[in-house]
Amino acid sequence: MFRKGSIIILSIVLVAGCWDERLYKNASVVTLVGVEGYVGDYKGYYAYPNTTTQQNEVIEADGISPRDVRTNANLKVEQTLDLSELSTILIADYTVRKPIYDVLDIYFRDPKNPISIKVAITEGDVKPYIDLTKDLAGSAGSYYERFIESTEENTFFPKLDLQTIGSMLFEQTVDIVLPYFQLSEDKQHAVVAGLALFSGQTFTGTVLTPKQSLIMLILMNQSNKQARMSYMWKHDGKEMPITANVIHIKRKWAVNEELRRITMDYQVEVEIEEFAQDHLYKDPIFKDVQQMIQEHVQAEFEEVIRILQNQKSDTLGIGRYIRAYHPKMFKEDWHAEYASLQLVPSVQVKIIRTGVLR
Repeated sequence: MFRKGSIIILSIVLVAGCWDERLYKNASVVTLVGVEGYVGDYKGYYAYPNTTTQQNEVIEADGISPRDVRTNANLKVEQTLDLSELSTILIADYTVRKPIYDVLDIYFRDPKNPISIKVAITEGDVKPYIDLTKDLAGSAGSYYERFIESTEENTFFPKLDLQTIGSMLFEQTVDIVLPYFQLSEDKQHAVVAGLALFSGQTFTGTVLTPKQSLIMLILMNQSNKQARMSYMWKHDGKEMPITANVIHIKRKWAVNEELRRITMDYQVEVEIEEFAQDHLYKDPIFKDVQQMIQEHVQAEFEEVIRILQNQKSDTLGIGRYIRAYHPKMFKEDWHAEYASLQLVPSVQVKIIRTGVLR
């Protein structure tokens, strides 16, 4: 009797473990998706590995919606498209001139889709960027995923994925920015062009340069493993490059409700990573270099904040801060209110390390 009971229990456990089994041999495992067009006239691209040729196949399809595009794409492939391993979505810049959620909706609704998917914007049509991955031996989606993650580590892109983007899209108090890619001059490579600014769910048409993107992330207090800034230092009639890496950021915002002014104080601690001139440890040179970096960063802070306000793009999350600590200042039409605030940045740069050589 005991043996029979043990066999029954073991059988139940073994059967229960495979009820949701998915056989990849019966599916085309898509790792990269591209979307372009508009509501009523979309085109989609689905890249998946071909184990026979060791390359990536790309299926193209049209439709009136992203879901319709995927349905039509399934009619062109011998195995059902499986997006459970999807790692990157590329969207054309003109497509996100309309709400980006129109494109992303189906990825939030399917529980089989990963929430760690990276999303990026391309200059112009998506197809050339998808085609770049056809001859890759590895995953097409991983190519762009690694591209984005390495750029995140160098503080040019913020750490964003599908889950984070979804939580921000319906929030009035903060706006998203997304990686923006261009093609190289020879059309053979994708190039990081900066960050696409959004106001609400729509692309503003403005792209921050990589340097401006880094400055914006410092303003957001989101520096990553490396955050390097390079400038030309003038001394004794000569110019030489200096590179400083951000080590630590302290941020303090002070709000004057009557004047509708926010004073944004930053203390940025840096390490000098490049300085061909000797004697940086000497006080006059040290102070001159530190002051030069501070003046450049101050001007760049002011420039980036001016761009963000002009585009009504609250990427810094000022709306969140105001709603939490100064609710009387918060307005329903926050983007219009945000654009009219007085934002006054002030930065103090402090060199805390000058390298191993004295």
